[in-house]
Amino acid sequence: MAASVRTPGYEPTYFTDVHRGYVGSTGIVHAIVPAVPREDPLVKVKFPPDDRIVFFRLSDLDVRDPDEPVRHEKHGDRASHLPKTS
Repeated sequence: MAASVRTPGYEPTYFTDVHRGYVGSTGIVHAIVPAVPREDPLVKVKFPPDDRIVFFRLSDLDVRDPDEPVRHEKHGDRASHLPKTS
């Protein structure tokens, strides 16, 4: 899912300079985190090009299917963090 940060007529109290920098930007939803109030959970959004992760309230986002399929890059070899066996 794609998420665009709305340009609200007001600024949410939790907004920091980081949040302000992504207003109007579109990223990819990575997770939805239950929160209080339950109707307005936190949404973990990853923004290109530096893959920065920022949490927003659902009410501050427009969520939709992405225009293009999300391409996931391979980060490394599978199980490369485990000790090597002979």
